[in-house]
Amino acid sequence: MRDDPLLSARVIRSGLSLSREDSRQPVQASHAQVLRLLEELAQIGLWSFDVRSGAFTISDGIARLTGLSPQTTRMDALRDLVHPEDGEVFEEVAAALRTGIPVDRGFRIVRLDRTVRWVEFKGNVVLGPDACPVRADGILLDVTGRHETTQAVLRNQARYEGLVQAIAAVVWLMTPDGVRRPSPSWCALTGQTPEEWHAGGWVSAIHPDDRQRAAQAWATAFGRSEPYEANYRLRRADGNYRWVSSRAVPVRNPDRSVREWIGLVIDMTSTASVMTQPDDVALTDVSGALIRSARAMLNWSIPDLAAAAEVSGSSIKRFEESGGAALRPRTRAAIRQALEAAGITFVARLSGEVGLVHRPSATRSAPPAGV
Repeated sequence: MRDDPLLSARVIRSGLSLSREDSRQPVQASHAQVLRLLEELAQIGLWSFDVRSGAFTISDGIARLTGLSPQTTRMDALRDLVHPEDGEVFEEVAAALRTGIPVDRGFRIVRLDRTVRWVEFKGNVVLGPDACPVRADGILLDVTGRHETTQAVLRNQARYEGLVQAIAAVVWLMTPDGVRRPSPSWCALTGQTPEEWHAGGWVSAIHPDDRQRAAQAWATAFGRSEPYEANYRLRRADGNYRWVSSRAVPVRNPDRSVREWIGLVIDMTSTASVMTQPDDVALTDVSGALIRSARAMLNWSIPDLAAAAEVSGSSIKRFEESGGAALRPRTRAAIRQALEAAGITFVARLSGEVGLVHRPSATRSAPPAGV
């Protein structure tokens, strides 16, 4: 059946006429029902405070949230529920209302059933003809769920930051278009200035023999928006090189576009030392047999080690034959540092016992000339 526009108009006019003829009582009941529904669903309650008489009126919503009687008439009843550690906050709220200052503060209450809830107390002040506060009206919101969620996020963030600090020497961030954000940890580790880091000078802190490989790996990962991983020798602020593992991943938006990059630089040598070496190995504890063993692990000849340490081959031979007793400490240190830079870690598990840890991912077939 087709709609009759005139009939529809008559029905609408009749409805309006009936509404006008309704008594006032059903409308008031409807408003009370709406208010009750709003308070229950939103976990809120209404309050009013007479500044001059001190009378405090609460709605059924506040009674449900706090456990107070709906007939409560004094603000002291709510004050008695405030958590002891938040008492000063509530006193500030009460003082603000008396002086005509709007309030918006959060605190804890301990309900009569001994459960603790987080609430927000919000209100505005009404001024009288003399411009003095006469009344304050507001709401009380139960924000326990929101507060617990926020605290959980903060705890997870603290755990994440603690974990990162425990395993990484450097944390860095980059925008999707390749702009590097400040990284104080990189600058502290390498000695580079923030300007050098921001301009992409990170490659210059890498050992010359590892730069092209590390840079190419990053260019490929960045171009494809794929995870990046590279192991290379990084020059620290003191001028020494250490093997590090550099990793980065793209953080994506819901539409799979890249929102940012986050990267870590992990000191591989120091990590191995922390796990297996309770105390530093003294230079005098490194024997000639250990040097020969380290060369064998790396498949290095005496000339290879001499080139890496920038010492003579005869010095290597004397070290291996006599334990280096006749060599200067600086020469012995150079030999040890060359081996450590190639992935060898000297460890002391027990007093007087020294061993080797070999990390294959940090090795190479032979050292480049002039290193």
